[in-house]
Amino acid sequence: MSRPVSPCEPKGVVADVSLVADDLMGVVAHFQGPLLRYVGRMLGHRDDETEDIVQETFIRLHKQVRKQGSDSIQHLSTWLFRVAHNRTLDVIRRRKRQKNKRPTIGMDQDNVQEQIANDMDALGEMLRKESRQVALEALAQLGPDIRQVILLKIIQGMSLRQVSEIMGVSLSTVNYRLNLGLTELAGRLKRAGVV
Repeated sequence: MSRPVSPCEPKGVVADVSLVADDLMGVVAHFQGPLLRYVGRMLGHRDDETEDIVQETFIRLHKQVRKQGSDSIQHLSTWLFRVAHNRTLDVIRRRKRQKNKRPTIGMDQDNVQEQIANDMDALGEMLRKESRQVALEALAQLGPDIRQVILLKIIQGMSLRQVSEIMGVSLSTVNYRLNLGLTELAGRLKRAGVV
């Protein structure tokens, strides 16, 4: 069954979901980097846990295709990001529970800012180097749901529909969060004198 190729999917590698069964290594080679970056941003850093989540995502893909066939997955990139997104949320929830038990353990803010800095070029290469820190801080101050929409839409280049499916919210909610986030980000950058 042929389907349109999303901008996140390689032409010729995954033009048809049925190829997943035949070329799992090609799928892994194409999607591993984007999934690692996305999960790393959600967690605030990239470590073994990030790699475990991405590896588990590919294992689930393999099991899904073997168990229910390739027709059970309509949009491969959306399916992969959705599985990785849900698993990452599980890890974040677990960390919050552990943090509440042990208040001295928390996320390393330097790692969060470093990870965001690696991808800020996609948000605007016109920002001068000294203005970049202000932009990073403004992005980091956005709520997690709004920040995730911006990361998926702007950094990963996904469609609004894909973001909606990955986050499990309506298209109007994605539009609202994107507009709210961009407006809030622009306001913060204006107040800081960046734009």
